[in-house]
Amino acid sequence: MGWHPLVEKLGKYKELALATVFVFMAGQELIESLVLESSRVVAARFPLGVLLHLGQVLVILAGTYVFIKAWQEKTELMNLEVRRSGELAMVIGTLQEKEQALACMMERLIVVQEEERRLVAYDIHDCLAQLIVSAKQHLDTFEGLWRGQSPEAPGELERGLDRLDRAIVETRRLLAALRPGTLDSLGLIPALRALLDETSHDTGWDAQLLDNLCDVRLPPTVETTLYRIIQEALANAKKHANASCVTVDLRKEGDHVVVEVNDSGVGFHVTTDRSQVTGLGLIGMQERARLLGGSCRIESSTGLGTRILATIPVRNGRSSANHP
Repeated sequence: MGWHPLVEKLGKYKELALATVFVFMAGQELIESLVLESSRVVAARFPLGVLLHLGQVLVILAGTYVFIKAWQEKTELMNLEVRRSGELAMVIGTLQEKEQALACMMERLIVVQEEERRLVAYDIHDCLAQLIVSAKQHLDTFEGLWRGQSPEAPGELERGLDRLDRAIVETRRLLAALRPGTLDSLGLIPALRALLDETSHDTGWDAQLLDNLCDVRLPPTVETTLYRIIQEALANAKKHANASCVTVDLRKEGDHVVVEVNDSGVGFHVTTDRSQVTGLGLIGMQERARLLGGSCRIESSTGLGTRILATIPVRNGRSSANHP
């Protein structure tokens, strides 16, 4: 059944309008009946027409109040919907910002990985390749001189062998930098001991490793991330710190693993020397930690050394017996 054209124009408020009319009409009939029944009492004091008009006014006022009250309730609901829409828009905006941040982080991770590959290629070209070429040249020269029984032949042979020995050492270093075999076969702690021994041998530092992991193996991604963070921290200290000792403290706290790398170097002012922070590779370390839901920060003061603190969540720690 269709609505009256005038009512249709009221749109979503037609129910309220009809309710108001109904109340008005019902009220008028009620008042008329009451007045007729009590006309003997009040007829002498109030004319019937006055009472009817008074009743109409009261009913109109009551209907208007009902209409306004319903309008206010609908307005409040509309305002609530607007507020919820605004809150939803804020949530969507926050999610979009997080997605953008994640995309930027992943992009930065790719850049860092490519930078690592570039450095490896640079090392191979400028170190390993040059040593091998030099060794080949010395051995070629030795071959020609040996045939002529030249007294310089033993020296050329010795230099060639020395270059080859250095090439072998450099090859092992590069392979360890790409992926240390000890990390896969024995775990994080033995790999870190080997790394600190090598660093101590190269720099003369007093390098110490403290840990409370015992024989517990961590998930491979966690071990790799921790190893890379510590490796980068030691490399930074070697380049910039001018330190005499370094301490690596690795400990498990609840469902997190915390690593601290402290050096006794010259330090720097973190808040003012942002280029130093960027140069120290902090961004790369932070991104490695964030990819696993962790964090990494740097603390340093001029003359007081540098402290790097990283925290990584661990949800599936396993013993060495069942680690791959």
